[in-house]
Amino acid sequence: MMNKPFLYRAAIVGLGQVGLLFDSDPKRSGVWTHFTAYEKLSDRFQLVAACDPLAERCLLALNRKPDLRIYKDLSTMMSNESLDIVSLCTPVEYHAEQIIFCSGKVRAVICEKPLGVDSNECKNAVEACEKAGSVLAVNYYKRYDGVVPLVKTILSEEMLGTIRSATMYYSGPLDAVCSHAVDLLLFLLGPIMLKEVCRLSEDRISAILTFGREGMALLHCTGPREDLIFELDIIGSDGRVRILDNANRYERYRFAPSQHYGGYRELFPCSDPESELNPRFLPLFHEVADILDGQSRTLTASGRSALDTQSILNILKGAQIIER
Repeated sequence: MMNKPFLYRAAIVGLGQVGLLFDSDPKRSGVWTHFTAYEKLSDRFQLVAACDPLAERCLLALNRKPDLRIYKDLSTMMSNESLDIVSLCTPVEYHAEQIIFCSGKVRAVICEKPLGVDSNECKNAVEACEKAGSVLAVNYYKRYDGVVPLVKTILSEEMLGTIRSATMYYSGPLDAVCSHAVDLLLFLLGPIMLKEVCRLSEDRISAILTFGREGMALLHCTGPREDLIFELDIIGSDGRVRILDNANRYERYRFAPSQHYGGYRELFPCSDPESELNPRFLPLFHEVADILDGQSRTLTASGRSALDTQSILNILKGAQIIER
């Protein structure tokens, strides 16, 4: 007779968009909220509680899961529940403080991105979890999303040769989308350094960054979030790869002798087999459960990796808006 699998008791703090409300969008497919992630992974987690100060959000959660215990604030919930995992889906200004509050009280914290507002506060939050032995995962889900893992393999296997340049296009606010763009550059290219910033408004930013020995990257906000663009174009000494359609599609090219000009090479499309899209949310939750099970020690999106993203994000936030 097989033993019943151990279920980690989980709670969600904040029932806003990524906590619950994205599920109300009929056009969205797949998993977009922590609520649905816990439902889909009911063989590993048991969602037992949630807290939010807004009664209408709590009612929506109870309609989905009538046995859920609901609280108005984190402190009251933690005083009344014995939890293994807490998902923090609150506004970014509360993240670091709430991570520190939860450290040592739960075995793992899954925090929405970005890690926080101030780099020092974020560092204190990461160190608090490390000292208390609580796993800290940060939901930079683009690391897992769509074709990104395949592109990561292409780069790791040096199929493009030496990477020379990268251009990242995104639309939307700094915390909500630019943080994903910066984090994806770090994930795929390794350490990057911010060299120059042009800031035309609160969220309208372009930046020049460097990586590796001679690599140069451009980060560019194209406009508001509603005009959805999230693309990355990477060119190396042997070829090129483009992440397109919000990570749902990629194109790969190789350099070969030109058919038109002697002594030149041109890019030719590669006939890669169609790849299955990777889920965006579930892998991070699986990784956390694997670590708690003792099956793994690796997090693709950890508190430590989020600190590198945070340091660049804070410089972008602090850049002066150009008067025109």
